[in-house]
Amino acid sequence: MGRKTRNLAWTVLVLAVVAAPRAFGAPVNSDLATAQLGGGCYPTGIQPGLLDMLVLVNPEWAPLQNGQVVDSSPIVIHGVVQGMHGDTSGDFPSTHVRADVNHFVLLDAVDADRLATGNDDGLIHTEWEAGAYPAWAWAGTGDRVVAMGRWIFDCGHPGPTPGNCSATTSQQCVIDSDCPNGETCTNAHFAYSAEMHPPQATAAIRQGRGGILLKRAGAPAVPATRADVFVSPDGGGAGDRCILTHRANATDLLSVQCFPLAQAVATQGLPAPLNAQDFHFDVPLPPRPHGGTPKARLVTYPAPGGVAARIRKRPRIIDPSPHMEVTVRMSRRVHGQMPTGFAGTIFAGWLRDTSPLTHVRLTIDTLEVNNALQLATPVAPKTCAPEHNPPLACDTTADCRPPVCPSCANNESCLGVGPVKAWQMQAAVNGEWQEFGGLASVDTGEVIPQALVFDQYLPPSGAVHLELTGVARECVDALYNRSLATNIAEVGFVKGLACLASNAHSAGTIDLTYGGPDFGAGTGTMTYATTSTGGEGGHCSMTTGMLCVVNGDCPSGETCVITGGAITLHYTIARL
Repeated sequence: MGRKTRNLAWTVLVLAVVAAPRAFGAPVNSDLATAQLGGGCYPTGIQPGLLDMLVLVNPEWAPLQNGQVVDSSPIVIHGVVQGMHGDTSGDFPSTHVRADVNHFVLLDAVDADRLATGNDDGLIHTEWEAGAYPAWAWAGTGDRVVAMGRWIFDCGHPGPTPGNCSATTSQQCVIDSDCPNGETCTNAHFAYSAEMHPPQATAAIRQGRGGILLKRAGAPAVPATRADVFVSPDGGGAGDRCILTHRANATDLLSVQCFPLAQAVATQGLPAPLNAQDFHFDVPLPPRPHGGTPKARLVTYPAPGGVAARIRKRPRIIDPSPHMEVTVRMSRRVHGQMPTGFAGTIFAGWLRDTSPLTHVRLTIDTLEVNNALQLATPVAPKTCAPEHNPPLACDTTADCRPPVCPSCANNESCLGVGPVKAWQMQAAVNGEWQEFGGLASVDTGEVIPQALVFDQYLPPSGAVHLELTGVARECVDALYNRSLATNIAEVGFVKGLACLASNAHSAGTIDLTYGGPDFGAGTGTMTYATTSTGGEGGHCSMTTGMLCVVNGDCPSGETCVITGGAITLHYTIARL
């Protein structure tokens, strides 16, 4: 639905003249991302040096339109999520507070021209930092999503197809500097992908379940569509002017200090993008029962920034696909102030719908750690610098100076990260996500209490689909939310490179479905202990009682036999 005006005749005319071409619009040429053609991305040469890689994050993202400037007007996209992941690490840390939550969205035909030729999977990715983007608002696979935000090229992944130098045609090139002096690079092409990164507003629209539409105590659940709605100016690093500003020399990034972030572009300008337009989307209604009356119930949560936008819900039942038309009124003042965000859930259905539903509750009780996935030797041990022989371990710089260290000079520093013991885990039931707590320091054998409760009303033909993903954090994760300058000063250049090259360790996944009508609850309640599948970690090849992540964790001459299954999840399913 969407893209309607109040006057039907005018709508038909407008759609005939304007919207129809967009429905068959071609993807944007990704070559237009390059600065040479007016875009904001700067590719590296065919054989980039180490520091040349800074070019790819200078900036890391640029507006798809008018890419030479930071500011851009938000766009809106509509589609269905084909896959997603929460915080699994893997982003460049000095441009992020936390790693991004990714949704891979198959766009509606009317939005097909929001893709670029570099979107080789035919999907647009919406990316918003975990933490800034709360887990309850994440969409699940199969959910419909409407999102509004920055339409950008991902400058960090140019995907070049080399061309040839203008005179020395046998020589391949990506940029002019790959060619002999005085020549230019011709016919190089690029595969920059178009993304919405970050959104400033999302609606995750979930069907196939029920909800309570009335506020009175004891009101029955009825089939209902759930829409989790979140609006915020906090886009993390990808929404901050300091991070997004192109520097004259890429090496300037080694000294720029952007953290703590304080320049959210969504709040800058007149009007600010956050308040430049309202956020519109449609919530489909379930099939209409005989005599049913449309009803929507709104449950609100504290709004980012403290000033919640007002919301308008209008039933549209004289329509081939009855729905609720929803507007989050971000452009309208609330008690004299412009709204700073919105957070809430809408349940939309029909009163007097007597279709059967079962109240199912899945509770995650504990997380059992079978292998903490921590290297025996840290990627970047904390030692005094300049290096001693043998290396001198330390916790703080005071450990590397007299009188604590009589053999140390007065200008030595403690550099490195040391052991990384934190984890990140998230779980979902039917696409409704929550993050785990209590994982700041994790050890093998630990049983960590959780209190994640998922309440849903499901039809007899429905199912409980449980998903879990997560990682043991690694050295790279200690570099998030800090500038390159800070990381070099506190970790050191060489150790910093080692950290950047490290990866978080997968704890494996859980992906199970319990069908109705019992939904895995047996006669009423069932408890489960399920070990994750896949992931990293195992035991040493001969010393089988010794756990490992890599070969170096084992005695000399042995290898690490990867078994996965780093965690066991303990949970309960009940029919209420």
